[in-house]
Amino acid sequence: MQRKTRLHTGLLIPVVLAAVLTACGGDDADTTTTAAGATTTTTTQGETTTTTRAAGGIALEFAAEVEAGSGFEVTWTGPDNQDDYVTIVEANAAEGDYLSYFYTRDGATGTLLAPVDDGDYEVRYVDGASETTQASSPLVVTPYEVTLEAPAEVEATGEFEVTWTKSGGDGPDDYITVVPVGAAEGTYEDYFYTRDGASGTLQAPVEAGDFEVRYVNGAEERTLAAMEITVTAIEITLEAPAEVEAGAEFEVVWTGPNGAQDYITIVPAGSAEGTYLDYEYTTAGSPITLQAPAEPGDYEIWYASDRVPGTFASVPIVVR
Repeated sequence: MQRKTRLHTGLLIPVVLAAVLTACGGDDADTTTTAAGATTTTTTQGETTTTTRAAGGIALEFAAEVEAGSGFEVTWTGPDNQDDYVTIVEANAAEGDYLSYFYTRDGATGTLLAPVDDGDYEVRYVDGASETTQASSPLVVTPYEVTLEAPAEVEATGEFEVTWTKSGGDGPDDYITVVPVGAAEGTYEDYFYTRDGASGTLQAPVEAGDFEVRYVNGAEERTLAAMEITVTAIEITLEAPAEVEAGAEFEVVWTGPNGAQDYITIVPAGSAEGTYLDYEYTTAGSPITLQAPAEPGDYEIWYASDRVPGTFASVPIVVR
C-alpha cells in the first residue's frame, strides 16, 4: 500500500521565471520610483520582471515573485569592485545583513536561493569594501508546495522508494531522509539528494517503530514536508558457544535484518554502547567467525549497527 502526503504552507503560486531585459513602458508595465532609483515592473506574456536602476550605472533584474526554497537568477550591471556581491535579505534588513548571495566577480548573472519563509524581501547589490547597499529592489517570496509518496510500512533495514515533488523546484542541497517521529531539525539517517531525481531509495532503520520521511531544505536544515511510516521488526537471534578459550576462534550463527552496516562483535560484559573488539559485518553471511580476547572473563556477543547507536541482540559468553 502506498501512502501519499501532500503538505504546503499556503496556496500554490507558480514560480515566475526571470525574463530577458525589457524596455520600460507599454500598457502592461507598472512603473514606480523608489529612493534607491527607478524600479520598473514589466509583465510580458504572463511573466513579470523587476528591473531596478540606481546611480552609478548599477542595475538589478530578476523575477518579481519566486517560490520559497527555490533558486532564481539575478542579472546585474555595476562597478564589480573586489568582493562586491548580490544578496537577498528580508525587507528593510539592516546594512550588512545577507542570506543567499553570489559575488559579482563570478559573472553577470548569478543564482540566489529564496528563503523557506514566504513574505517580502529585497535583492541588493552590496559594495564589498564598505558593506553598503548600492542598489536594491523588492521581491515577493510565495508559499511552496511539497508532496511525498512512500510505503506506509517497511521492514527494518529494508529498502523502499520515495517519490517527491516541489512546485517551484528544489534547492541545490535539498534532501529526503528517514528519522524517528519528532526528531530534532537537522537529524538524519539514510538520505538522498533531490537533485539526483524525482524519486530515490532509502534504507529503513534497524529498529522497529514509528518514523518520518522528511523533505528537508538543505540551506536552512528545515523540514518542508513529512509523512509517517511504520518500520516493522525482524527477529534477531545469536547462537555461540557458552565458553571459549582465550585467543581462540569461534563461530556465531545469526539471523536478522542484515543491513549493510550491521555487524556482530564480542565485548566485555556491561560495556558501553559502541564498544567493540573483534567483529564481522553480517554481509559476510552466517555463521561468522570471531576471535576471543586474550584476557579471560565474562563477555557478550552483540548484534549492532554502524548506522544507529544501540545493541539489538546479545548473548553471554565466558572466555577461559
